[in-house]
Amino acid sequence: MATRQLLLPGEIVKKSNELCRAAWSVKSVYEPRLVALVASRVKKDDEVLQTYRIPSSALLGEATDGRTYAIISATCQNLQRKVIRFETPGKKKGFELYNLFARVAYLPDEGIIEAEIHPKLLPHYLGLNRNFAEYNLFEFLKLPSTYSQRIFEILKSWDDEPCKEIDLEDLYRMLDVPASMRRYPDFRRKILDRAQRDIACTSLRYQWEPVKRGRAVVAIRFVFTKKGVVAVTAKKATKKAQNDSAAKNKALLAAVKCHAASKGRCTPKDNLQC
Repeated sequence: MATRQLLLPGEIVKKSNELCRAAWSVKSVYEPRLVALVASRVKKDDEVLQTYRIPSSALLGEATDGRTYAIISATCQNLQRKVIRFETPGKKKGFELYNLFARVAYLPDEGIIEAEIHPKLLPHYLGLNRNFAEYNLFEFLKLPSTYSQRIFEILKSWDDEPCKEIDLEDLYRMLDVPASMRRYPDFRRKILDRAQRDIACTSLRYQWEPVKRGRAVVAIRFVFTKKGVVAVTAKKATKKAQNDSAAKNKALLAAVKCHAASKGRCTPKDNLQC
């Protein structure tokens, strides 16, 4: 088993692995931010979950202007409307649904958001000695998209493993990927590649590669060990070089064909049209 990647100094978010991997629908970056801010306030000696008070400035960052009330209102309402889904083991798939918060309130005179975690989620925050993920709050707050937030948290729940292979359908479910983005090239470009660029600003280091059955991609393998990351990076570089070479050869053949068809009068513009 690999060593869990080291955390930077600062406030730490600690959750069960199951909670990190649970599926929930996210509308904006502020919803995962508020959940992480509340989780970072949970202390080791808390015997029961408290009412946690979060400064609105901690949630909003640079958005503390005329949008304050609208953003906080939408964030709190979305969190209360949406549910988090846990899959239950067994031959027949079952599930459990919860709201993340039992209560959330905004106190504008104090600039404070109050949140009470759903009591049934208590085991996912308190007394965690194993099967948990932890990450630096500041790093998480820097992530600019909901998909990079969710992928970061999901991978943090596995970063003490050398690698983790996740079925594509399970990843779609955990990330709540809409049908319009479930075509693999779109999912790769708009979600996986973008999230990896975003997460590069954190201390989490990983690479990923598709797992194929025939020509179809059926899973994504995430690699966390330094040796594995180097190997996957080299493989991707080789593949890119092969693709670039194939593209150049194709362009050259098209130019030769165009030159022959036009009896030597083919111009660069003509090449593009051939």
